Amino acid sequence: MNEKNSTQTEVFLKTEGDQWFKRNIDVLSGARESFEVELIKRILTPFNQEVKNILEIGCSNGRKLEQLCEYFKSHGKGVDPSSKAVEEGNSHFKAQGQTNIELITGAAQALPFAADSFDLVFFGFCLYLVDRSELFQAISAADRVLKPGGFLAILDFDPIQRHKRPYHHKEGLFTYKNQYSRFFTESRHYYLVAKESFSHGHNHFSKDGNERISINILYKEPDAY
Repeated sequence: MNEKNSTQTEVFLKTEGDQWFKRNIDVLSGARESFEVELIKRILTPFNQEVKNILEIGCSNGRKLEQLCEYFKSHGKGVDPSSKAVEEGNSHFKAQGQTNIELITGAAQALPFAADSFDLVFFGFCLYLVDRSELFQAISAADRVLKPGGFLAILDFDPIQRHKRPYHHKEGLFTYKNQYSRFFTESRHYYLVAKESFSHGHNHFSKDGNERISINILYKEPDAY
């Protein structure tokens, strides 16, 4: 495959997904619970009996998915372009005797699951890297697999205005910072339940707009039209 003629998805599936995992494996394999997982748990605690099937898109080795499944006593599926992350995660779950979680190699715009399969879908900091030619496919795929009356969580950059920047780790790739929850809420099919803005370095609001990330939790209206 000629990477110059490939989409970003294809590049991440072929090489960069594994490289990203290699750069971040120490943090990803830690036992500390992330701020975003804590927030999802806190906001959705009143509905914990309803969250029985969880999908994380951009799951890496599945440690956040593992924490969510343990808390909600649910089954989990994870999708990530890094085959090495998926292999490491599945080996970990097997060693722990966890049969309720499975990771697969894949991409956001082509989810191999039936419609209305999940009670919670979590974009785990990946939409900013989705090729723009495939962004609406990724949004549509998440909506398709999420049950009406379910919840959608989006972890991503939270810029003042959308913008495109070169990806630092590989020439020819880009990051696309946007407020992705708006793609769902402005359809009027989704309601914003909670939003928390923070940064990579601190679990609180950042005055620097370039450093802001946020976790958005949305509710998929069952009677939307």
